[in-house]
Amino acid sequence: MKPAIRVSLIYFVLGFVWIYLSDHALASFLKESEDLRVAQSYKGWFFVTLSSFIIFFLLLSEFRVQFKFQKEKEDSDHLYRNILEQIQDSVIVFNLNTWKIELISKQTANFYETSVTAIVDNPYLLIERLHPEDKDRMVDMWTNRLRENHSSVLYRLLFPDGRVKWALENRLFYDSGSEMQNRAISLTTDITDYMQNQEKLEKSLKENEVLLTEVHHRVKNNLAVIISFLQLQSYSAPPDAAAILDQSIARIRAIALVHEKLYSSKNLSGLNSKMYIESLVENIKLMYMRMDIRIHLNIEPRELDLTSAIPLGLMLTELLTNSFRHAFPNPQEAVISVDFRINDNDKIELIYKDNGVGLPTSFDRKRIDTVGLSVIFSLSSQMMGREIEVLSKPGEGVLFHFEFPNYKDKKGIS
Repeated sequence: MKPAIRVSLIYFVLGFVWIYLSDHALASFLKESEDLRVAQSYKGWFFVTLSSFIIFFLLLSEFRVQFKFQKEKEDSDHLYRNILEQIQDSVIVFNLNTWKIELISKQTANFYETSVTAIVDNPYLLIERLHPEDKDRMVDMWTNRLRENHSSVLYRLLFPDGRVKWALENRLFYDSGSEMQNRAISLTTDITDYMQNQEKLEKSLKENEVLLTEVHHRVKNNLAVIISFLQLQSYSAPPDAAAILDQSIARIRAIALVHEKLYSSKNLSGLNSKMYIESLVENIKLMYMRMDIRIHLNIEPRELDLTSAIPLGLMLTELLTNSFRHAFPNPQEAVISVDFRINDNDKIELIYKDNGVGLPTSFDRKRIDTVGLSVIFSLSSQMMGREIEVLSKPGEGVLFHFEFPNYKDKKGIS
């Protein structure tokens, strides 16, 4: 329409200018009516000839523009159709006015294992392929929610031979501004191979979890056997030797408790600090039968990995053993407190204190002659931590304050 208006407008302007100027020019130069009539006749034929050429060139110019535009459109359509044929996703364009499929890719037919013609003639074939468990949800989306955008919609196809395919659909609503041209565009990816691989990985992971659980279980059982042998020996050993054996038993129990908590929990990569420390303290308290000592625990629930849990458990075992054996010879209001938390520097902080007799005045951290304290400081170094302070006065108890890197940057767990 626009080219026709443009040509007509140009012709009108040229004709008006020519007639107006030429008539005035002839009237000025020719006074005789016969001469004027002949001149008007020649002028008319000249205008017809000139306007024919003008119209020809105008139309030729418009035809070239239209031909170029049509060629570009054909090239664009050809490009998009090649893309549509090569793309691995299923593409369907549905006209919401005619309720018919306007465009469909070959991959759609391959995915649904039918022909493009069959789908265009009977779109209900797509619904027939839906898995029964997904049919109601997808039918509602395909029929009642076509004017909405949907992303990452997961559903399955079920074929007569029992095979299942997985689809991930993204639905777009194209609002052209005209109710007659609105369309729903479906882009669907076949993720069957991905889902099958995921199932294999999940199955393999579960098998590995079972094996790892069994390993922790067997380690715990083997340590329990060792503990039993040491207990049998301690019953017949002299008091000094029995005390040493009891300390070894407590240390082994601390390690065994880690494996017990791991195989009995769902998370095999770490254990709950609160549950572990509470169980460890209770076990050592029962071992030494020191029910006269009150123990205050303030444990922040965190996830501990195996490399942190075992040294931490051994350190607490040594601290508790020392307190039970030496700190309260005549207990009166005997109290032990253990604080475990993540401080403001995002580091693990362990504070242990009792109100017992305290360390001897001759205590020198550089010359430690007891196995228990040597273990404590050695394990502190092993955890790449540093001892903040050791405070003790005779008759006023002892305080150990440790700080370690937080290897597991995770939120507290319940």
